[in-house]
Amino acid sequence: MDESDGSGMKHFPHDQHVYLCGPIEGLTKKEANEWRDEARIRFALKSIDVLDPTRRVSYVDSKCTHADARIFKCDLQDISHSSVLLVNLRESLPGKKWGTVAEVAHAHTKNKIIIIVLDEGQWVHPFISQYATEIHTDMNEAIEAVKEYFL
Repeated sequence: MDESDGSGMKHFPHDQHVYLCGPIEGLTKKEANEWRDEARIRFALKSIDVLDPTRRVSYVDSKCTHADARIFKCDLQDISHSSVLLVNLRESLPGKKWGTVAEVAHAHTKNKIIIIVLDEGQWVHPFISQYATEIHTDMNEAIEAVKEYFL
C-alpha cells in the first residue's frame, strides 16, 4: 500500500493507519513485538494498515551514526501518517517508556485518536488521562476499540 517517489523513501497514500506505540528500549525483541504481532494480525483481518516502529530496530543494531535522529524523525512521520495510536503503557510490560510518552504527547498535538492500554488498577498520570481518547485495561478491548474508528 505504500508508494515510492523513486528516492527510495516510502510514502503512504493516506493517513488511515494505526501506529503501534509502546516501549522498545530495554526489551527483548520478543517482548517488544509480541503484542504488536497480535495487533498487526487482527488489524490485517479488517484491512487496517499498521505502522510499527520496531521495523527500524536495525538502525540501532547498525553502525549508523545518525540512528537516533533517523528513528526519531521516522517515528514522528509515522505518527503524522496515522489516524489512530494504539499505545501500550502497561506497567507489567518491562522497559522504558519515555519515548512512548513523548510520542503520545506529539500525537495529541496532531489531534490523533489515542487508545491507551494500562494494567488494571494502574495509576494514571493526569497528562495521560487527558491525552487519551480512550483508556482500556484489556488489550483485546483496546484493539476492538481501534477497529471501530475504521468502520
